[in-house]
Amino acid sequence: MTPGSPRGDIIISIHPQHVANIVSRVKNHEFRSYLLPSTVKRLWIYETSPTSSIRFIATVSQGKRPGEIQDPSGLKNDEFDLGELESRAQFAYEIQKLEELPTAYSLDDLKRRGWLNGAPQKYCFVKPAMDEALKTTPLKLVFDSAVAVAVAAPQRKDEGKGRVCPLSRSGLLSSAGVKKSRKPQGKAGRKRTS
Repeated sequence: MTPGSPRGDIIISIHPQHVANIVSRVKNHEFRSYLLPSTVKRLWIYETSPTSSIRFIATVSQGKRPGEIQDPSGLKNDEFDLGELESRAQFAYEIQKLEELPTAYSLDDLKRRGWLNGAPQKYCFVKPAMDEALKTTPLKLVFDSAVAVAVAAPQRKDEGKGRVCPLSRSGLLSSAGVKKSRKPQGKAGRKRTS
């Protein structure tokens, strides 16, 4: 594990359902009503009750305002961009990379080690003792948006939502996001089915 910059890592509470959506990449932004300090680069995700533990570390972007996401693929991105979440979310943080600790640290573990006094209500900075103890811990990469090669799928209208969502058939994208063309098959290249 690479240690974060001074005051670059925070522990932040997120509900387990939202964590599951982040892990599965259904949700690619974390929404907050407040702006995190500009030094923050990583979120140590404290999953709230009933999980009550830290298992994942997310590398995030700087805070975005409504209209700045412009990516309909993530859960609530369109609503945020349209300002429909303003009563509860004024800033969005893109989840650029997600890593998993080899062992989850329960709230009891965190308190016993002196790393937390209790579950974070908003967020708190990672204490130097926690950073020092975990800086050599190998992390499992869950995903990294910067190096991911996406497998795209044909698009269809999602019933009742008017949104575009992927189907399971494949159509490869290059790492630059450009669709690779397939060689057209002439009559000679087609298989006959009788």
